[in-house]
Parts: sequence; C-alpha cells; structure tokens
Amino acid sequence: MVKKVIKIHTNDPAYRVFSVSMSGEVRPIARLTPEIVSLRGKPGEKVSVAVKIIPAAVPDFEITSAQAKVGRDIDFTIEKQGTPPDNYFLLTVNNIKQGAGRYFDIIVLETDTIPKRDIQVRVSGHLQP
Repeated sequence: MVKKVIKIHTNDPAYRVFSVSMSGEVRPIARLTPEIVSLRGKPGEKVSVAVKIIPAAVPDFEITSAQAKVGRDIDFTIEKQGTPPDNYFLLTVNNIKQGAGRYFDIIVLETDTIPKRDIQVRVSGHLQP
C-alpha cells in the first residue's frame, strides 16, 4: 500500500493551503522467477541463469529494448514464449568474465506499457578459483 499527501496552495483567502491524500496498491508489472540472478562458478566454466518474466499487472506487453547498465561481465538474450494469456519472457543471463572476482549489474527491460514502466533485473556474479 502506498500513501501520498500533497499540499495545495491557492489564492483563495478562505482556503490558502489544504491537503489532498491519495492511497492505493501498486502492482508489479511482472513476476520474476528467480527475482535476482546469481551467477556462481569457476572462471572458464559456462555459468548461466534463466529468468522467467510473467506479465502480472498488464496482461500482454512487449519488451521494446533491453540493456545492461554496466554490461562488462555479462551478456543476455530475451525471448517471448507461449501464447496469450499464458505468454512469458525467458531472459537468459550468461557470465563472460574471464577471471575470478565479484561483479554486480542491472538489466533494464523497457516495455511498451502506458504509462511507461521498466523492469529491472538485478545480477550478481561470484567466480572463485
């Protein structure tokens, strides 16, 4: 539940300032399984995770673009699967880091919904020798 209160200033002497409140439930645009991508393994191994993105608030939307904020240590593909109303997207995230270490990134998926809403997928990687 989200609640916002704003103050409105007017030139009416009787009501110079008054408050308006709005509350409601904010539904996520989609359900992600898993919610966070965790890429764990050894350098040189193929490490990948598939994320199922199921439309929730908007029954049928398209992903218009996808971009990693950093993009240095991962690559990914996204495919639409199934037919409405049972369609979903399959995001496959692959590790491309060569050496041992940790990294973090966010994949931003832009949708064609109105109002415009993006889906953010958090990615963490940990490669141990």
